[in-house]
Amino acid sequence: MAINFLLQGTVHWSYDYEMAEVSQTDKIINGMISMGPVLHHHKGNIALSEAELIIEGFTDDEEDLTIPLSAMKQIYLGFDDVFPKIAVKSLGILWQPLRIEYYILALQTQCIYLIIDFNGIYTHDKDWFNTLTQLLA
Repeated sequence: MAINFLLQGTVHWSYDYEMAEVSQTDKIINGMISMGPVLHHHKGNIALSEAELIIEGFTDDEEDLTIPLSAMKQIYLGFDDVFPKIAVKSLGILWQPLRIEYYILALQTQCIYLIIDFNGIYTHDKDWFNTLTQLLA
């Protein structure tokens, strides 16, 4: 049976530990370069069903990730100490990253930052955040 997706798109994403390894200087420089890519470590396609979030890398070298909605601990739209607003060109006026914290074991969580359908100016992160919020309510 085919999966019916509620949303689909492209994604730039990073784990929190990968983003934490980027120096503050590199984050500032990334935010200043007008035509540079968004700060990320992985690229791929993303899809949302009523049961899970699926990320598939563009190439065989890229990581794939499936997160059951039941495993999501927190979703957050915005900046934090790990992904500050100085790391983006608009300083957060035009878009903000989507952060998802989810359980990988009973008491162990993992966190990812998503930038969905970035077109050089804005993203669709808010639409994904709103849909996820509705599904998890």
